[in-house]
Amino acid sequence: MTAAPAGSRRPRVARSAPDPGHFWKVVRQFATGVSVVTTGRGVSAHGATVTSFTFISHDPPLVSVCLKEGSVLLDLIGPRGSFTVNMLSSEQTALARHFADRRRRPGAAQFDGVPWRPSPEGTPLLADAVGWLRCRVWRRMRAGDHELILARVTSVADGMGRPLLYFGGRLHPAAIEDAP
Repeated sequence: MTAAPAGSRRPRVARSAPDPGHFWKVVRQFATGVSVVTTGRGVSAHGATVTSFTFISHDPPLVSVCLKEGSVLLDLIGPRGSFTVNMLSSEQTALARHFADRRRRPGAAQFDGVPWRPSPEGTPLLADAVGWLRCRVWRRMRAGDHELILARVTSVADGMGRPLLYFGGRLHPAAIEDAP
């Protein structure tokens, strides 16, 4: 075991369940990408901002998203079994806020003024994202007040730009170097 560098803080290990406020403060220190998950088509189209999207496996190609129990998006994905992950660019902060706003208009009206095109299945693909993943639900599991969805990626497309990040409860245009 290596000694901690001088001046570093020693982690405090909880002996019981963490205080919910402290737990939330700590997990918000993990930077993550921001995506809008879309499903449905026509008047039943819906999207929501999601920061709990993760790559899982190359073979088979799997990703996961966590959605709040009772959310409109989760209720719509259920019977359809498919959705699109639109990975937002650093230029799409307003779009992330729009799809996170619980007061936005429901259904297809929430896409008014938002540049998008339909996927072959009709699901909205948001313009100018850094990437798009079309997904089919593979497994679902209840996880506390959320549901974890494991999905097989059925098609991909890449865009341009740098990703939008979420850190410390705020959106941050990516301050990272372009990948080689």
